[in-house]
Amino acid sequence: MRVIGSWTLLLAALLLASAAQAQDAPSAYDGHADGAVYNGKQMMPFTLYGVAIRWDRDCRRGRAERCLRLARAYDSGAGDLTADMRVSIGYYILACQKGSGPGCARASAMLRNGDAGFTNPQLAGELAERGCNALRDQDSCAGMAAAMASSGDPGQDTQSAAIADRACASGSDEGCRLQARRLFSGNDAAGKAQAVSMFRNACTGNLAWGCLGLVDAYTSGTGVAADPREAASAAATGCTRGRGDRLRLCAIHGDTLSRASAADTVRRGEQFLVTSCRGGSPEACFRLGQLGMAHPAGARSTQGEAVYYWRRACDFDFAAGCRSLADIYARGIEVDRDTAVAVALADKACRLGARAACSDAARLANAEPGLRNRIPAIDPAQPAANQIADAKAAVERGGAQAKAGFDAVVRLMREWNEDAEWLLGGWLYYGLPGLVDAPDPQNGVILIENAARVGHVDAAIWMGMAYWYGDGVAENRSKGESYMRIAAERGSEMAAAIYRSMRAEPIRVENERRRQQAEIEWERQRRRAAWTSAWTSWSPSFSSVGTTPAYTGRTVGQIIDQHNWDNAIRYYSGGTSVCSSSNPYC
Repeated sequence: MRVIGSWTLLLAALLLASAAQAQDAPSAYDGHADGAVYNGKQMMPFTLYGVAIRWDRDCRRGRAERCLRLARAYDSGAGDLTADMRVSIGYYILACQKGSGPGCARASAMLRNGDAGFTNPQLAGELAERGCNALRDQDSCAGMAAAMASSGDPGQDTQSAAIADRACASGSDEGCRLQARRLFSGNDAAGKAQAVSMFRNACTGNLAWGCLGLVDAYTSGTGVAADPREAASAAATGCTRGRGDRLRLCAIHGDTLSRASAADTVRRGEQFLVTSCRGGSPEACFRLGQLGMAHPAGARSTQGEAVYYWRRACDFDFAAGCRSLADIYARGIEVDRDTAVAVALADKACRLGARAACSDAARLANAEPGLRNRIPAIDPAQPAANQIADAKAAVERGGAQAKAGFDAVVRLMREWNEDAEWLLGGWLYYGLPGLVDAPDPQNGVILIENAARVGHVDAAIWMGMAYWYGDGVAENRSKGESYMRIAAERGSEMAAAIYRSMRAEPIRVENERRRQQAEIEWERQRRRAAWTSAWTSWSPSFSSVGTTPAYTGRTVGQIIDQHNWDNAIRYYSGGTSVCSSSNPYC
């Protein structure tokens, strides 16, 4: 009986803890407040919800653990908070200033690595120095060593190595990573072997940097005999179980799986590649282009998607992606044949170091004298985002340049670029004087929805409202909610507010039903009182009949969960059962 009672108490305690945790999630229903925090570049504005308002107050009053809690909440987007690295850096900086060594280490690394799209080496060094010297945090000391090693001053190499070695000996994983990488790149054979041993121990402990080190060692045969199978095994371990930066590991793991003979294995590899490409791996994007063109059993990527992925790889300055895209234009596969565009892309691949692309460009130019003079005014070798910005500006200026801008957007739309689909879709839907004089709403909606399906935020908001109100499409409120949720989960605060309003619609309907019911009940009571009053003076010389109005009502609703990049990796690794289509990495 005592055992059963103990389990009962434990279960009750767990339920209470779960309830408390749920109540501790920042919720928009518990109020909101605007705020701003310095993130190493600017004062970054944001909106706090519910309990996060108290965390912010406590943080600024000196409670470093509250600063850390908010930083991590903005890392992942806890509750109704919008995930935003630009905000999380600010709270890590505050945590460091309030006395948190881990806060110093994390802020320093983010500012050094450009995790939020910008760097601040000077502030990164100051934060690491504070964490190391004032707060005795060994990961901060490792950050100091990394900053010194990347300073370009050979005189600091010895001091940097000594700091990293001490940090490693004191238990800092980052210190050990720096030590292992230094030994691995050195000239001493014993040091290389020691580095491989450190990589193996770290990988066994599920540290991503250790697995990546093993991949490099077994691939190049440095410090150990080359062994592709061991390299693949290390990549699989690091991608599916590792902690830390796993992007390159998952790209390698996906590449390996995609080359298998079994269709289901190829499909799993493709999923890892899609996640890695969307995370910023040019190698993964390039391999997806190969899969789309070859389309082996199990692969779902098409030739049209191959063009899209090779453009992404080229935009990352991956030479093989530019050369493959050039070949697509030279042969007219999935796009209109255009040798001028092809030579521009081949020239870029040549500049990036692909010697074969130099020969391609020369062959194309020799076959068509004056070809380079016909390269479009908006350079097709630029990243797609730059082309679209230039094209939009050209169209807005009007005149002779407008047609060149319009043609550039059409070309990128044929590459399946979602920004181009969104922009061109709007031009078709609403018309564009001088270029689209007769609006084409039907095809405009098709392009906008194509962009929304792959997560384009503005397009998803537009389609969400269109389906909600039946504007340009048949009314479908379920689809309207789904598209608005996609935009909200991609970080749009406006979409999040609209989505909450959409989800609250059943509540408004129910409140209106209750209001009407209350009015009906009040009318019944009033008529009953009138009848009672009349009864007191009743005589059989007349009669009266009362009626009660009828009522009908309805209730609708839907709740959908969200997932993040790690969820996608866990899903493809067999660790979770759901990977929503709204996840930007699925």
